[in-house]
Amino acid sequence: MRIFVVSDTHGDLKKAIELYDRALTGGPLDFIIHCGDFYSDGVRLAQLYSQRIYAVHGNCDGGWGEEFKVVETPAGKILVIHGHNEDVDFSLDNAAYLARREKCAMVCFGHTHKAVIKEHNGILFVNPGSTRRPRSLDGGSAAIVTAEESGFAASILYL
Repeated sequence: MRIFVVSDTHGDLKKAIELYDRALTGGPLDFIIHCGDFYSDGVRLAQLYSQRIYAVHGNCDGGWGEEFKVVETPAGKILVIHGHNEDVDFSLDNAAYLARREKCAMVCFGHTHKAVIKEHNGILFVNPGSTRRPRSLDGGSAAIVTAEESGFAASILYL
């Protein structure tokens, strides 16, 4: 199973579309995860590609309070959050607590606009970065997650 993960598109899908098309060169994608800011962009991207979407609201969508999705995969469950409610700018501990509570082996999150793949407290964390306002020197990024019975693998796709 291959999953396209994007976040923090902030109303501009041009780079997300470019990254999605590039991701397709590696094979078909099973669904899209959009980690918030802007939720409606995730819906539009899914409609454009006739694809399933798992999206959450971010702080710029007015998403305050506990909001998350849990996605079942052959490798285990994925927790989808934006991250502002879990204070991911400072620590991954709150997100790890929520992931353990929901029995998730992986967390996809956004909010920081910084792409990262990291294991924390036995949980794989993937932040695809931002396609609209990256906080690094790249031109924007997304992530590809592979979920097989043997486990998760993730990579960052940069522009």
